[in-house]
Amino acid sequence: MLSSTEKQNILRGVYELKTGLPVPLLVQPFGKWYATQDVMDNWSLDLMRQTQRNRGQESVCDFGIAHIKTGIGLGAIAASFGAKCIWNDQSDAWIEPLIGSNPKAVYDLALPDPHRSGMNEFILRRIAYMQEHTELPLQPCNIASPLTTASYLWGYSDFLAALVEHPAEVHHLLELTTRATIDFVRAQMRVIKNLWALSHEDWYMPTDLGVRVSDDVLAVISRKHYREFGVHYNNILSKEFGGIVIHSCGNIAYQVPTILEIENLRAIDLALPHNDLVALKDAAAGKTALTMRYWIQDWENRAMPDLEQYTDQVVELFGTRGILLQMQTPSLQDAIDLSARLIQKSWARV
Repeated sequence: MLSSTEKQNILRGVYELKTGLPVPLLVQPFGKWYATQDVMDNWSLDLMRQTQRNRGQESVCDFGIAHIKTGIGLGAIAASFGAKCIWNDQSDAWIEPLIGSNPKAVYDLALPDPHRSGMNEFILRRIAYMQEHTELPLQPCNIASPLTTASYLWGYSDFLAALVEHPAEVHHLLELTTRATIDFVRAQMRVIKNLWALSHEDWYMPTDLGVRVSDDVLAVISRKHYREFGVHYNNILSKEFGGIVIHSCGNIAYQVPTILEIENLRAIDLALPHNDLVALKDAAAGKTALTMRYWIQDWENRAMPDLEQYTDQVVELFGTRGILLQMQTPSLQDAIDLSARLIQKSWARV
């Protein structure tokens, strides 16, 4: 079993597209962590569950590095502008949009206070609680891209129409959400004493390589619109933090050439079953690191394949350079057994 330091060094090399490294794996009996009503109301319950999750993962032969999530969901930055969080028991909070059919409302928005506006004070108190009660490193709250935050503030359908009908107002909003994102992340970096990574997901990445953002809007807009409304503002984040990882669910192979225009792009993070593998390989393999997940939910209405065979096929197609594979198993024992088999593959050995 590799030490955390050995894992971190290998992962750095993978993000830097070095050759001769094993393919890092995350083999997990769980998918996405959600900021549901119960864990927002009971931080000790949340910490207990996350600690148990980390302990269980210690039995799995993969590249997991223990950490604690402090987030409240991807709507945190939107909430800092005054959008209401609606908690539920199934997912992260829903966000009530502020703009909707009134595009001029963007000019009424003010830059949030990163410490006190919206849910920011709540988030910082959660961070303080976690720091007091665990020795594990902490992640910051979920980091949405400027484009994603803007879609929450505007309202999804109205926002997509506004890209065509109200570009000036969209750009004004994106300038605000970009600045708010930087301020929000920096505020957390100042108070988290043991920072795990600038990411809210499970792949470790050295903080000097940048920040990971969820940019799911890119999967439903044209390359032209993503270049205008996504790339420019992601470049600002990349310059600020020394690099960037772009995540999106959905079919994004068509968007890869535009994503590759982002400066200091460290990786593209995606749901593999949502994409045509050959098209994705042709567009991206060898050009940037690819963190490719296949959780149970990602298969949607299709039967989940044999994960060992599927993983072999992915490695054969994409090669071993710059790929990181994250899979979900039905149980912890399944994860233990699968990781023990996968770690014997020639491409997985150190």
